[in-house]
Amino acid sequence: MLGPDSRLLTALLIAGSAALLVGAIRFRLLPVKILCGATSIMVAMVGGIAAVNFYYGYYTTWGELWADFHGGAGDLGVISTASSSTSLESGRIGWVNLPGKLSGYDRQGLVYLPPQYGEAQYAHVRFPVVELFHGTPGSPLAWQTVLHLSQVANSLMAKHLIGPMVLVMPAINGSGHDYQDCVNGPGTNDETYLMKDVRADVYAHYRVSHDPYEWGVGGYSSGGFCAANMALRHRGDFGAAAIINGYFRAADGPAADALNNSEPLEAANSPLYLAERLGPDTSPLPAFWVAAGFNDHADYEPATVFAAALDRIEQVPFSKLDAGDTANAWSAALPAALTWLWQQLAPPDLRVLFPVRAQSSTFTMLPVRPVHHEPACTIPALPCGPLAPGKPGRAGGQPKLAGSQAS
Repeated sequence: MLGPDSRLLTALLIAGSAALLVGAIRFRLLPVKILCGATSIMVAMVGGIAAVNFYYGYYTTWGELWADFHGGAGDLGVISTASSSTSLESGRIGWVNLPGKLSGYDRQGLVYLPPQYGEAQYAHVRFPVVELFHGTPGSPLAWQTVLHLSQVANSLMAKHLIGPMVLVMPAINGSGHDYQDCVNGPGTNDETYLMKDVRADVYAHYRVSHDPYEWGVGGYSSGGFCAANMALRHRGDFGAAAIINGYFRAADGPAADALNNSEPLEAANSPLYLAERLGPDTSPLPAFWVAAGFNDHADYEPATVFAAALDRIEQVPFSKLDAGDTANAWSAALPAALTWLWQQLAPPDLRVLFPVRAQSSTFTMLPVRPVHHEPACTIPALPCGPLAPGKPGRAGGQPKLAGSQAS
């Protein structure tokens, strides 16, 4: 099939661009020359994007690409929130409405309910919760179409590596290109929505724990920034935070624009600075787990500094990925992140009900599925580097330079 990550598609686009360029030279009529030239440039740009996608393997189907960029629902159904009883559908992932009374936002999100949620013998159990944040641009659907979250969670439970958790995947941005990256800024209430509104909705409709130490947060790329920032800004409201290839200063991602490039607001929303300001007697402080790809120094070096700042207060497991900020790296880190989150969030009674195999390591190397090794840029005048298709923010690994701001 001619998918978006197909080598043939890239070759056809490049060939088409070359043919149109030849037409622009050979045809005599000026309107035709202009049309061929303009079309050649557009096809060349699409070919460059296809080449980058082929190299990093981000979108493997047209459905994934369409859903990620248009907020589609994919082939997932809807999970009703009309009841919190055991009759609620369980063991699956689906869409829910997550309206925000305080923020004024009304968005859809995904919820994963473990198989045990609907079983009568666990009708009394209130399950731990993990709020998961996607990248920018993107949507909650990427957790399923790109990272296959429900399959990963089901597999980990079947292998007795984790117990049942409710996983909530809200949208971290509004519609269009107004990227907010989980912060409150001038005209932006994303932090209020994700911190207060989403939690209130989940409390109201699902049988989950109300103990803040049994509520975790995690994310990849921009979502990793969200997880780190919210966990440090609301230290008593989370038990654990897992960060996969996140950025750690607001100035290094879309959060800077959402904060109107205000230096005081950026300083108050930069996990690196927040971690460095922690004192030895800081309490409470969530547990942190960090994964970063050492092939991307712009990601890896800030992640090591962030982990080192936290290590002054608590031990931070750090997982190295032999890749950059790509979908393959996120997928490789997800099982380890969920395994660690369960170990941090599960209360003693659930550990008895759902015993797991002990796994403990403070520093690991996580293997990443190999990506294509052909040059990502094959067309002159197109930018080269670790840019995923259509990723102006932090979902696809835009390079971050010290002191620079992402576009």
